Amino acid sequence: MSALVRELAMGYVSVAVLLTVGFGLVRAALALMGRAGVHLSARQTFWAGRATLALALLLPPACLTVRGLVPTGPLFSFDRSVVRLTTRLPEPAWAPRPRAPLPRPAETPLSFPVGTAVALVLGTVAVVHCARHLRQHLRLLERLESLPRVRQVGRVAVVLCDSEASAFSTWFPRRSPHPSAWVAVPSHLLEDAAALRMTVQHELQHHRQRDTVLAYLRLAVSGLFFWNPVVRAFGRWLVLCQELACDEALVSGGKARPHDYARCLLEAALRASSAPPLPAGVTGMAHPTKRRIDMLFQSRPSRPHHALGLVAVVALTLVPLALWAQSATRGRAVTLAEAKALAQASQREGDIQVVVDEQVVEKLNQLVTTPKGRAFMKKALENLGAHREALTRTLRARGLPEGLLAVAMVESAVTNMPETSTEPSLAPGPRGAGVWMFIPSTARQYGLQVDAQKDERLDVARETEAAATLFSALYGRYDDWRLALAAYNQGEKKVDEVLSQTGQRDAGVLARSGRLNDYASTVQAGLLILRNPHLLD
Repeated sequence: MSALVRELAMGYVSVAVLLTVGFGLVRAALALMGRAGVHLSARQTFWAGRATLALALLLPPACLTVRGLVPTGPLFSFDRSVVRLTTRLPEPAWAPRPRAPLPRPAETPLSFPVGTAVALVLGTVAVVHCARHLRQHLRLLERLESLPRVRQVGRVAVVLCDSEASAFSTWFPRRSPHPSAWVAVPSHLLEDAAALRMTVQHELQHHRQRDTVLAYLRLAVSGLFFWNPVVRAFGRWLVLCQELACDEALVSGGKARPHDYARCLLEAALRASSAPPLPAGVTGMAHPTKRRIDMLFQSRPSRPHHALGLVAVVALTLVPLALWAQSATRGRAVTLAEAKALAQASQREGDIQVVVDEQVVEKLNQLVTTPKGRAFMKKALENLGAHREALTRTLRARGLPEGLLAVAMVESAVTNMPETSTEPSLAPGPRGAGVWMFIPSTARQYGLQVDAQKDERLDVARETEAAATLFSALYGRYDDWRLALAAYNQGEKKVDEVLSQTGQRDAGVLARSGRLNDYASTVQAGLLILRNPHLLD
């Protein structure tokens, strides 16, 4: 999975978690405040709900931005590096533990990309959901254009709809001079001037509150999280809150008397049952409830500090939750900036320098975040911890860097295995034998006996001597450890051919272009884990 896809998945899951927790938290807080006799006005409740929605949507990208601005923060503890803790272990005798061969098919079948399939399903359903509702809105716009207009002020048009329909308001992103804000009222209201005035004022209040604009955001959220019933409940609750806020704004502002407004709501309720359904996201008076009428006659003093306190409590809860959700969904994945910080902080003088690029980070995350990769590297570190000095003695005697131990980790998980072994290896190409996984031709070239009577590749001391000679020759030939590693896996002939054809000596560029395989990147990723084993914690 690419870094971009991983970041998007992380943000998606984080938003889903925050929406669920945020809605439950604000509802629970309002219930507790009500029991304590602390009541918020409808507009303050609506504002708190909107603020909670905004926090849930904005906190995950904000956390990602902060993490990107401070990439070298204390995300890892470098003091636990195996290089610092186990530089000089007592020399043990080489005694590989017997392992029962595990049955494994000759060819490992490709694993089904479950994450990609889930993302495609979710994305497809979300797109279909949003497209269906947008199509309904476009049809509504065509219908509004054909209705008779009572009045137009600026870009707000008031039109007459069928007598049996309910009043509603909507907004479309259109350029001037076309109207973008619409108010539709049933034609029967022409017989009742007071009801017509209150209905139009109610729908205009929706435009003032930006309900008709933010309705598209609710549509997108409900489409993206169609599988989450809490998100759908959150949307329905916000719709009710915006209706209550409009009612309160008209009555408390003196634009309508409570009794007259209640009568208007009751008449709308009687017609709502037979009225055709409105597209999702369209606001209107088709949501009358007993609660709305009761609210008109209740005194709710304005307490802004209570609303601010509620939002502050929600924010203080969601911020650490956003950080936790980011960590949980991100798993143990390492970013490019973090990998560079790890390489720099754990670099030893005279040892192989890890050149971190996108391919090295991808390989590192495959080893750190996948079960197979983690199991393989843990096994390699365990075996290396028991036999490190037996391998490094020869490397030190030849003046070679200890970082070459990562080759044995990648090749065999530091396991002295025969060529017929079914133990896994991370190295591409033909399978070899021993700790360093020499193929027969290379083993014979460097003085090892490989025949039916004897296989000296399984003599760790002899194979390590041969590997040290090969590493010295390759580094002397290319004067670059990444090219030397590529030649160790693919052969000098292949590397020489690529260098001659391209004139390029950057092994990372050659690997990303497909000229060389990703073996050098895998070894560098293994070296980062060797120096920072806490990545596997």
